Amino acid sequence: MTSRQRTVIIFKSESDSSDVYAETLEKHDFNPVFVPTLSFGFKNLEELRGKLQNPDKYAGIIFTSPRCVEAVSESLNLGQLPGGWKMLHNYAVGEVTHNLATSTLDQLFTHGKQTGNARALGEFIVDTFDGSRALPLLLPCGNLATDTLLSKLAENGFSVDACEVYETRCHPELGENVERALEVYGESIEFLAFFSPSGVTCAQQYFNARQLSMDKWKLVAIGPSTRRALESQGLKVYCTAERPTVEHLVKVLLNPQDSRERLLKERERMAALENNN
Repeated sequence: MTSRQRTVIIFKSESDSSDVYAETLEKHDFNPVFVPTLSFGFKNLEELRGKLQNPDKYAGIIFTSPRCVEAVSESLNLGQLPGGWKMLHNYAVGEVTHNLATSTLDQLFTHGKQTGNARALGEFIVDTFDGSRALPLLLPCGNLATDTLLSKLAENGFSVDACEVYETRCHPELGENVERALEVYGESIEFLAFFSPSGVTCAQQYFNARQLSMDKWKLVAIGPSTRRALESQGLKVYCTAERPTVEHLVKVLLNPQDSRERLLKERERMAALENNN
């Protein structure tokens, strides 16, 4: 780590994309430190498997996270996804989820990878869906899934078959990992970056238990739902990345003012809509 590097504690489990994050951040003189924040456990996989064997009963499938794709793969016991799904309307939030579906589910193509959150994907589906709404969309999801996507689709005449297929928990070694990061990097830590509302909750539990304030650092949110989770804890968000990609993260770290101006415009737009209603 050079003297010019600024340390970013990233509350995110290391994954296949971690190398890309590390390489890109380091190119811009940031020192990324990954802290695994969440752990996951699959459930109801036999129920999910039964649904997957009947693509003719669905209009398509929606993946809101890589974990949902992994649950589908796990339920098939690493076997093949029935070919009928490739003919349907399939969707994914973000490029990581899209790419994982392609690589692990027999080249299953999903639409909507340019969306970065459930709200944006819901709007995308409503705007672009050109099939029959008589059949439901299958939605593998976690125990902490919000109603944002379901509500948006239901308001527009879609039926959704939500199947809870994994549970999200705080990583059992979160406290140990955070303590190690604080001890090793100390005063060089400038940013804490969060990728999900549940990650915020778990990290906040750790800091509260040790009577440490996260306001000591610049807090970075990945996506609007994560920003709202931080704000709901009374914390000030330094900047918000629009989408969960390293390019968007680097962009707001280098130019946080753009993020703040975008948020201000969004709040003004929402206020105008409320006044018109």
